Amino acid sequence: MGQLVAQDRLVGREDERVLLEKTIAEPPRRSIVVTVEGDTGIGKSRLLAEFMDTAIERGYAVLHGRASQFEVGLPFGLLLDALAGDGPRHFDNRRRPECEPLVQLAHSVGATWRTTGAAPAVLDAERHQLYRTVRELLTETAGGGGLVVVLDDVHWADEGSVELLDHLVRHPADGPVIFVLAYRSGQCPVRLALQLGRAEPVPTRLVLGPLSPLAVDAWLPEIPPHRRRVLYEVSCGNPLYLEILAAGTDEVVFDADSAPAVADHRVAAALDALISAELCVLSGAERLTVQAAAVAGEDCDPALVARVAGVSPAVVITALDGLVRRRILQQADGRIVFRHPLLRAAAYQSAGAAWRMAAHGRMARHLAEEGAGPVRQAQHLEHCARAGAEQAAEVLAAAAEAALDSAPGTSVRWLRVALRIIPERGDTADRRAALQLTLARALIISGSLGESQQILHELIGEAPRYRCAATELLAATERMLGRVSEARALLSGELSRLEDAGARTEATLRLELATTEILAGRFADAADNAARAGGLAERDGRRGMAAAASTLLALAWLLDRRSGADAGGQLSRAQWAVDGLDDGALRDVIDLVPALVWTELLGEAQDAAPRHLARGFRVARRYGRGHVLPELYLVRAVLHGRLGDLRQAQRDAEDAEEIAGAVGSDELRRFAMAIRVPLLVWRDGPAAAAAPLAELRVSEPLRSPWWHSMARVGLAAALIELSQPEPALALLLDDGVPVATAEGLALAARAQVLRGDLAEAEKQLARAAESAQRNGLRGETATVGQARAELLAKRGDLVAAVDAARLAASSAALTHQPLREGQTLVTLATMLHHAGDLPGSRQTLAVAKQRLGWCGADWLVGRATNLQRRFAAAHPRSREDRPDPLSAREREIAVMVSEGLSNRAIATRLFLSTRTVESHVARIFVKLGVPTRAALARHVSLADR
Repeated sequence: MGQLVAQDRLVGREDERVLLEKTIAEPPRRSIVVTVEGDTGIGKSRLLAEFMDTAIERGYAVLHGRASQFEVGLPFGLLLDALAGDGPRHFDNRRRPECEPLVQLAHSVGATWRTTGAAPAVLDAERHQLYRTVRELLTETAGGGGLVVVLDDVHWADEGSVELLDHLVRHPADGPVIFVLAYRSGQCPVRLALQLGRAEPVPTRLVLGPLSPLAVDAWLPEIPPHRRRVLYEVSCGNPLYLEILAAGTDEVVFDADSAPAVADHRVAAALDALISAELCVLSGAERLTVQAAAVAGEDCDPALVARVAGVSPAVVITALDGLVRRRILQQADGRIVFRHPLLRAAAYQSAGAAWRMAAHGRMARHLAEEGAGPVRQAQHLEHCARAGAEQAAEVLAAAAEAALDSAPGTSVRWLRVALRIIPERGDTADRRAALQLTLARALIISGSLGESQQILHELIGEAPRYRCAATELLAATERMLGRVSEARALLSGELSRLEDAGARTEATLRLELATTEILAGRFADAADNAARAGGLAERDGRRGMAAAASTLLALAWLLDRRSGADAGGQLSRAQWAVDGLDDGALRDVIDLVPALVWTELLGEAQDAAPRHLARGFRVARRYGRGHVLPELYLVRAVLHGRLGDLRQAQRDAEDAEEIAGAVGSDELRRFAMAIRVPLLVWRDGPAAAAAPLAELRVSEPLRSPWWHSMARVGLAAALIELSQPEPALALLLDDGVPVATAEGLALAARAQVLRGDLAEAEKQLARAAESAQRNGLRGETATVGQARAELLAKRGDLVAAVDAARLAASSAALTHQPLREGQTLVTLATMLHHAGDLPGSRQTLAVAKQRLGWCGADWLVGRATNLQRRFAAAHPRSREDRPDPLSAREREIAVMVSEGLSNRAIATRLFLSTRTVESHVARIFVKLGVPTRAALARHVSLADR
């Protein structure tokens, strides 16, 4: 049989090449995605290689990575391959400096994983922050010239890389970045495929089909026409199959075509046999070397391959040279690699199963001797570890711990192997139970909550030492799923069965039960359990548990508004107790931090909240308490919203949503989405919030009553701002009863005012006022005052409406919540305008815009600006107050010029021609005696004061 025929030029792909080149004709403003799919050997990689050369010629930076079926367990392997490469294919020297930050990131991440196996700080439950860093670096690298990121064989991508791609599709880079993803037909990773189907803009999709007979004629002109036709029919036009078949004899070709109509899978099977035959003609040393290289990895390092093969390096070097001559291997970027992944797969499969196990064992021992981390060793130990190999099990367990937060699926696989090889003896029962507990946690993080529940139930029944921990984790799992009643039953049952279990065990369970009762809206029961847990913890000297109990008691009292309960004093005691804990003690009760900050927010005592959150994040990251991160991000989003930093609030809500989705908690993910929707509206308007709002509307209600109540209030506030009272009321009313908080009742009153049902609005407002007076919270007073002002204005009592709006605005200012203050000031400005106080209205509206602008509430600022224009048009100033004799239209255009709009932008907004706007601007300059647009802007600014 002859050597494989090399395809040195691309033929038959002119249409696909043109489509690809269109994507780089002009650098896009935001990142776009192109997918290239086709069967094995159809020519995807060849097409991409030529496209990359074209992109480089046109000044693009180009990054190229390829996934491998042999490294699916290496977290972020595709990322590392794409970013850490430094061959000429990646980018030319002109763009090299721009790519250096990306390369440095990849090397820093990759070095940690490949060498030590430890998880760097960025690779924990917050791995979405790595994805954001990658996205920002991609944008920076793209600059103005553009960046092309080509990722091949994505169907083999590891879990971490798929999640990264999912993130990049959902959050496009703000720059000219072009992602080209190639994968086998029908084998795109499910998660990525679903996201590509929802992507905006819609990805460009290229499906590579067979070559045409004419293309084959142009490619293989030296082969006789009759034989070409046979080759084409047998290969079904697949370039790789053609290449392999053309190397065979006529007998081989005709034998492959023995069936009248050869289906693709039949051709593939025949070609697998041909590839295996190609390997079978190798010498003994060459065959051993290629099999060892397939085990060792993509890079055929002679010393490493020699160690795996169990022969001398000299023998391997000679064999590698022969394999390169036979075009089984090739030299690329200073390395010796397999010419095609199929060849590596065939080489690996050609070795006997027992030999492969031994080879993986030699590789694992070599890595151990070289000091490689457990992650690198685990990639081989999982293939060779035998029953009873307890040391190997410990390495796999360590690797699983390292990969737990960044690649939980890989962690699950390694833990399963460790449990399989650890013998089931009396002296190993405790270790096996500990690993099962870790496996349950890994399954939870990876979203396999059902299997985790089964393991935890078994542990509860069979491992008394871990029963409490397993019960807590199982209850937490139920809680994440929103099944708070099931979690309550589980914990209550465990408490009822306790007999002399000790104060610590009972306190632990009661703390978890108190947390669950709060979510269930059973605040009195939560307070009772928190108080009992606190007493047990104090008697047992458990300061951390006592602090947690004190925090939960304060939160329950604040939510319950119990008559006679000193919630404020209890909060102060909780803050003092938490601040007195060292980091080690706080680590064991880290879940109290989100509860403490929620309590501070509800009690309008948030001055210490930023400090408590910063410490919570630091301790959680230091001690690997990743489970608490989504709730930390979520409550920090609410805090930043209160403090007026809407940009950071939105990022935190996105982070909470990302992590909750990663751990499979749809309940927490939807709660985070509900928190994010109002932020999107305030910043970017209804269009930006349309997609998440639509998803929430068709989703099942949150099963945690407390979260559900908060979500309903937040979403209703956004809908009322959008003048949509009907859906707002649908959210606020539950079986005809509104959310029983002062803010929820006040929002219901505002919605009824918008609907025109003033009598119902009066009822809701009375209940809201009673609740706000009882609680004594300024934020609630502001919300009630805003609702009262709108109701009074609707009834025509403008003087009282102004007084109510003033009270709302002053109360909001005292809360140090600039967003709430800005919104109430807009209401006050509206009341003043209706009451005829035009100067007061203008001044108040200017202050409102300043508050809202400081928060980053751009859409609200735009609405306030539109309100200014409507007020100005309805009540133009008198000639004594307004020395410039502008018409209403000229005044409108003057304001737009002062805001920095171009003539063309003004024309678009007012539906005028650009020339008409230019004429207006020229007349404005003459009437006002100003020479430039900047001078006009100063004039308008002074006139509005």
